Amino acid sequence: MQRQRKLRINWFRFTVLIIFGYFLYVCLGQYNQLSAINQEKETAKQQLEQMRQNNASLQEERKRLNDRTYIEKLAREELGLAKPGETPYIPAAKN
Repeated sequence: MQRQRKLRINWFRFTVLIIFGYFLYVCLGQYNQLSAINQEKETAKQQLEQMRQNNASLQEERKRLNDRTYIEKLAREELGLAKPGETPYIPAAKN
């Protein structure tokens, strides 16, 4: 007669395995959160650099707006203004 082998659970190993699984689950969750935060950080850095470039461009434009010749150039080119006695020249559009 053969004895039937009874399935025995080693509770210590089972507990250690459960604890290890939970630890792995927590670590992966933290890693995913950290990755998301780092991605947001990189996006914010890019936006900051873009805003700094935009700010520098606007500061340069502000400095140019104190120059009378630049203001006159803008008035002539963008607004089509002319000095008294001048005839404005508007080129014909090419098709």
